[in-house]
Amino acid sequence: MQQWKRKISWSGFVLVALLLFVGYQAVTMPKGRVRTPVYPHDGDPCTGEPIVVEYEYDGELLGPHECVVQCSQETARYILYTNGMATQCEPLPGCNDWGEDNGIMCTPPESR
Repeated sequence: MQQWKRKISWSGFVLVALLLFVGYQAVTMPKGRVRTPVYPHDGDPCTGEPIVVEYEYDGELLGPHECVVQCSQETARYILYTNGMATQCEPLPGCNDWGEDNGIMCTPPESR
């Protein structure tokens, strides 16, 4: 009989802890929809303002971190290389050189 009481008390404790955890998350989670960024596909039009660099795109991971300016300005950007190619920076709120790092090219407005 004592074993049953212990099992019931443990399962009651686990149930209460689980309910408290779910209740806490329900209260602290954002009420609105969380925006998931849409990443562009190869060849999509570039969006935002260009970051003009003085080197060519050669398909490799290049430096320096050009899209860092997007972090502070909250404006979408793309990198425009001297050979006319362009890569999209990571969608806001991110600011990585996403297109360059993944080899995804975008079409700049001048070449459309």
